[in-house]
Amino acid sequence: MARGPKSASKPRPAPKKTNTLANANKALAEANARMEAQVAELRAQLQTLNQQATAPSAPAVPNHNNNNNQLIPRPPGEHGRNWRLSDILYEYHVSTADYNRMLAAVRDSAKIAQLDNTAKYRAQDPVKLAQIFAVMRKQFPLLKQFRSDWVTAEMLKQALRNWRSREKRGYTNKIEMERVNFASSYEGTPEV
Repeated sequence: MARGPKSASKPRPAPKKTNTLANANKALAEANARMEAQVAELRAQLQTLNQQATAPSAPAVPNHNNNNNQLIPRPPGEHGRNWRLSDILYEYHVSTADYNRMLAAVRDSAKIAQLDNTAKYRAQDPVKLAQIFAVMRKQFPLLKQFRSDWVTAEMLKQALRNWRSREKRGYTNKIEMERVNFASSYEGTPEV
């Protein structure tokens, strides 16, 4: 096998000797300096936050403004397990009597709005729920400061759970039967 004539190739230039190790060290030193500056800045911020946290603060007073950024959010966790609604309301100077009035008003509003007592909260008509929320805010102005009416919603959820529980046990049926028996016992008596 014959090969053709070799073409004259241009001589390659000698590779530039770059000090890659020195460049890498320089880049690392610059990055290290930037990170140290960030760490110093974060330490200063942390020190300021710690001073603010340890400074005496004014006692929490309920806010009756209706600004969105000042509304009280729902605490994380589950009602009854991680926190109790009564404890939260007591923090906002709601007495036991007022708390019981709120519960009764929610139950009465739910009955008037004719919520389905066999369905869970999520399955209820949103229009009826909105009406209940509006009535509760009007009747108890304190409830305006809780974001998204979560206090009223928790009271409604509890009322619905109780109604479903009583329904399962036949409690409401027994009461209805007693009413029917009581009314029928007077139907046959002569009027005076």
